[in-house]
Amino acid sequence: MKVLFFFFASLFICLQPAYAIDEGTAEGTITVNNETIAISYVYAHLHDNAEGLLDRPKELRIVLSDRKVPQESLRGIVFLPVEDLARENRMRGLMMQLNPNDPGKIVVTLLQAPPTSRHSLMTLTLSATGEKLFKKLNVSKTRVDGEVEHFDTRSEGGTDLPKLSYSAIFSAPLFNELPVTADLKGMAAQKSPQVKIYREKIIAMKKGDFETVKRLSSERANRRNAVMLAQLGDQAKVMAAEGALEMEQSLKQVKRVVVRGDTAVMFFSEKHWATFVREGTNWKTDD
Repeated sequence: MKVLFFFFASLFICLQPAYAIDEGTAEGTITVNNETIAISYVYAHLHDNAEGLLDRPKELRIVLSDRKVPQESLRGIVFLPVEDLARENRMRGLMMQLNPNDPGKIVVTLLQAPPTSRHSLMTLTLSATGEKLFKKLNVSKTRVDGEVEHFDTRSEGGTDLPKLSYSAIFSAPLFNELPVTADLKGMAAQKSPQVKIYREKIIAMKKGDFETVKRLSSERANRRNAVMLAQLGDQAKVMAAEGALEMEQSLKQVKRVVVRGDTAVMFFSEKHWATFVREGTNWKTDD
């Protein structure tokens, strides 16, 4: 009996942290032109910028949403999965990106499907001038609590730059970017599976073999590519071949590959890179 008691006691201690993480709470609204969106969910994520690609020493991401989204949709460098969800009209809300040690400047992205696939998501860069951007913001190692408010004083907004106002109170558990599991440089980077996949994709693009390109690409990359191929029509193979030549030149300059579990970034230069994700047992290009 003592053995069983200690076994279940140990199991309870191990499982306790998993149950201690709540989903967070949020209450507020976002008004886009004349439409109001109710906010019910909040997510917080901290990127450590080990790759050195972000404009901040560390980046805190806070997403206010009208629907549940996967926590991992906040991971990555840029072009985050949560932005794809918004483009596909699977959620609406806001994303705020900032240096947690300098809340006086934030980038706000409106997470709402743009008018057409050619449009970008609307972003605003806000700087504190006389008043705080957050009415309250407390960031600990495990949690983010805050209150934020912004009012667009324009008389009206348009399609490309809608009038945006928001007000919300939120509290969310803070998740971190996955730790770096490999940092390959020089010849080790050149021999990485990411370079191998990238090279195979270049060959397929040269041939106009879009079935192979699809097999080598991630699910979300394929969704984006399908839209682009439909727009290009008969010019798709020509454009793919031209793009492949540029990619081939970039491949010769690969200096570093940073892996975080099932995601990776391959560097061509300081501000030129490609991303990868492992789906199942295979690495896929994610751009």
